[in-house]
Amino acid sequence: ANQMSYYDTETYATDDALKVGRLHCLRDGWNDALVSFMTSGGFSPSQKVPLIESPSLILWGREDTILDLDFAQKFLDTLPDAEISWVEECGHVPHLEQSSFTAEEISKFLRSEKFAPVASESLSELDLGDGEKDNTAVLVA
Repeated sequence: ANQMSYYDTETYATDDALKVGRLHCLRDGWNDALVSFMTSGGFSPSQKVPLIESPSLILWGREDTILDLDFAQKFLDTLPDAEISWVEECGHVPHLEQSSFTAEEISKFLRSEKFAPVASESLSELDLGDGEKDNTAVLVA
């Protein structure tokens, strides 16, 4: 999976990346969690994705070899309010391989008209303590 995760395997699919990618496997309870996950039928986003009501940004590495590109379109078709941004020269981990582009796309999305009422509020108007207002503005202010 380490080699499959990246477009630029020479730079990113290193021994250190493999070790970091496997750290979760060393955690207490990992084996029990893995067995539980496998016996539950595994991850099934097809039932949960249509329930997401928030505007959604799909960032998809154009050269992703872990998930077929067709899955990107399925997410786009299934999410009620989604847009896609293709990340060129990138595999399954755009936040690592194309971090600047990924951050720029997320920032642009959060500052878009989809979030205009939230983005236009100043931090001084937010009541961050009661949970009644959307804290997303903190990210886009």
